[in-house]
Amino acid sequence: MTPIEVITEGNGQPPAPPAPAPADAPPGSVLAQLRARAARQRADRTLDVPLDVDPWNGILVARYRLPPMEDADRLMAASATLVNTGGVTSSMSRTSVDLMATCLVTLLGQADTGELEDLEHRYTGRLLQLLALPLPPGVEDPQDVTASEVIGTLFGGNWLAVNVHAATVMGWLQEGGDGLGEASADS
Repeated sequence: MTPIEVITEGNGQPPAPPAPAPADAPPGSVLAQLRARAARQRADRTLDVPLDVDPWNGILVARYRLPPMEDADRLMAASATLVNTGGVTSSMSRTSVDLMATCLVTLLGQADTGELEDLEHRYTGRLLQLLALPLPPGVEDPQDVTASEVIGTLFGGNWLAVNVHAATVMGWLQEGGDGLGEASADS
C-alpha cells in the first residue's frame, strides 16, 4: 500500500471555495497575493502521516495540526535544545512524544480503497483497547496509560521510528503547516 501524507483543510473536509477578490485587488496583484496568503494562514490545516511500522504499514494514520502558541513555544524550546546539543540526547524521544501527543487531532484507519475513516481516538489507553492491544504491565485502567506508553506500543518500541515520524511532523510545522503534503510522499 502506498504511504500517504496529505495536507487537508477543515479536519479532512474539502476546503471552502476562496472568497471572491474585492474589486480593489486585481488578480495577480501584490494585494491579491497577500490576501490569498492570509486566507491560507487562517485555514485549518492538518497533516496526515501514516505509521509506517509493522503491523500498521500505513493503514493507521495520524492526523496532526499546528499547535496553539503556548504549546508551540514549549515544543520549539525542546527542539532548540536538541539542535544545540547535537540532536541526540536522552530527551529526543520524549520531545518526539510531546510533539506527537500535543499536535495529534485524531487517528484514522485507511481502508483498502484508500479512504480514511476517523477512529476518533488520540494516543490514549482507549486506543489500545480499540486495537485490541494489551495495556502496559501493571496498568489496569486505560485512563492511566500515558501517551508515551501508547506511542511506544504502536511503534513496537522502535523509538528511532517514533523520532523519524515526529521529524516529519516537525518539518511540516517549521514550514508553517505548508509544503509537505504531496512533496513528502517519497519520504
